[in-house]
Amino acid sequence: MTADSKLPPYLPYPRFLMEADLTQFSKLLYAVLLDRANLSLANGWQDDEGQIYIVFPICKIANAVDRSPMTVKNALTELETAGLIERRRQGFSLPNRIYVKIPDGQDIVLLTDRKLSHRGKETCPTDGQKAVPMMDRKLSPNNMSNNNLRNSNLSGVREHPPARGRYGNVFLTEAEVAELQADFPSVWQEYIERLSEYMASTGKTYKSHAATIRRWAKEDRRKGKGVSDYSCKEGESL
Repeated sequence: MTADSKLPPYLPYPRFLMEADLTQFSKLLYAVLLDRANLSLANGWQDDEGQIYIVFPICKIANAVDRSPMTVKNALTELETAGLIERRRQGFSLPNRIYVKIPDGQDIVLLTDRKLSHRGKETCPTDGQKAVPMMDRKLSPNNMSNNNLRNSNLSGVREHPPARGRYGNVFLTEAEVAELQADFPSVWQEYIERLSEYMASTGKTYKSHAATIRRWAKEDRRKGKGVSDYSCKEGESL
């Protein structure tokens, strides 16, 4: 970059989202909705109380973020539960109005990850400066650590996801589980157990457990079968 470089279009991503106790996709969706709210503001979309609203049907959101409608519904519910959006019905067959809320003060404290209180002050590189609390300093995009984001979808830094399955050897993030639930609602749990049992009995490992489950499920769907008993050749992995 130079002083004259023109930035590509980008989404507004509030700093409080970095520590918010939300799934990574919900954080991304909030940024998308905040961007749409700015567009509504420019177009004068206000209700009688002067509040900016969005009309953004779920199917169009799903297309915009390249996710399934069910994944979008789950994220919208999470954002509404967290108090970051409000949905109001307009009438039969009409899409909801979405109001994007801007948290402040105590609201941000309630949104941050509970683990923040146990971490205390952030450990900064040894540069002669004193350590400062996470919320009190501006973060450089090139100096993000594991504490900045909960998984690697946006930060490029991967934390170990929780163990799942009977033998505790299938690792899936919350976002990956939500996508599997949306795409394979009746059998996703069976595939987790199948993968857990198979790896425990054979000792095989896979680079991506979510990709493995998705491949198995798609192959079964293509063949018109239910959950299959997979056997792989020696050394096979994704």
